[in-house]
Amino acid sequence: MAKRAANRIIDAHSHIFPRLGTAPRVEDKRRVLKLWQYHLRDATRFWRKSDHVLIEQRLLDFPSDDIEEMPDLGFRLGRYGQAEFSLDGVDYYAQVVPPGLEDLAAAPERVVAEMNGAGVETAVLQSDHAYGPTLNEYYADALRRFPGRFIALAQIEEPEAYRPRQLARLEAAVLQQGCQGLYFTVEVLEQDKRAPRLDDAVFEPLWDLVRRLHVPVFFYLDARKRDRVGSFMRCAAEADHWAQKHPDIVAVITHGAVPAAIIHQIGMPPEVWSLLKHANTYLEVLMPAKFPEYPYPQGQELLKRLCDGLGVEKLLWGSDMPFGAEWCTYRQAIDYIRLHCNFLSECEKGLILGGNAARLFGLDGQG
Repeated sequence: MAKRAANRIIDAHSHIFPRLGTAPRVEDKRRVLKLWQYHLRDATRFWRKSDHVLIEQRLLDFPSDDIEEMPDLGFRLGRYGQAEFSLDGVDYYAQVVPPGLEDLAAAPERVVAEMNGAGVETAVLQSDHAYGPTLNEYYADALRRFPGRFIALAQIEEPEAYRPRQLARLEAAVLQQGCQGLYFTVEVLEQDKRAPRLDDAVFEPLWDLVRRLHVPVFFYLDARKRDRVGSFMRCAAEADHWAQKHPDIVAVITHGAVPAAIIHQIGMPPEVWSLLKHANTYLEVLMPAKFPEYPYPQGQELLKRLCDGLGVEKLLWGSDMPFGAEWCTYRQAIDYIRLHCNFLSECEKGLILGGNAARLFGLDGQG
């Protein structure tokens, strides 16, 4: 059992979801489409549908951070990971997810097959409103059908997370649907002008419930605003304040903390190190998203800095599968640590690749 525990691989960042853009209510479908269009605002690679010519421009950018002011371009989701829209009478398409997601769904059967091929024992399911409004129910079904393969993070509506309806939703997700943590994104907070800030005292009923449920919170700190650096730094400062106020709640900062879109501009600022050095704060390591070529020598250098500055015990490896297939194979996402990173001992590699996550979710010693 000890040998298996040392070698187990637990992916701290994975996804399953029904076909994107499907939802029980029309307004929910519209919201998903708006979120995907918003996510592409700083994209620079599009293809003209009539002749498939590559257009390298920010065709979906717009001069506002208000999602309600985003232009209506007939944005729609198609097949093979693509989305389409019309601008000035011309149809374009973009690759929003890997082409292998032919019907824009990541069924649990598919993800388990990917895990089997790469040798991943368990995957933590991170949420996002862009995948639809009913992830808790979708996760519950997957947990029943694939016991031991997934750890689900509950989805709530963050701007209203302190209200009784959302508190009840979280409680049901954990106690009835099998979720073992909360995914909390600042993106929808930043889109709602009336919403409180992450560290606002109005959220205390939520954190009290999280404390009673004894589950970790996975924070996503990228607001995707036009001033992406400024908005990220402000959200990181709010998370820092939150961690100081709630030392008894475990937090995991997802996506490697600094977004891939800005890490080469700002690196790992002192404010981010301050957040990550709190005793209750862990970091998801996601290097392939940020660096161009396997085995990511720059990513290995950053990982060494993180190990030296934070300690190996605070780092959780994540792949962002199935989206990670945009950057490398699932096995390569593991092997840049497992076969390289010579500054790490085998024991330290085992902690990052699964041991720390096993401890966080109480899986130690399970056979």
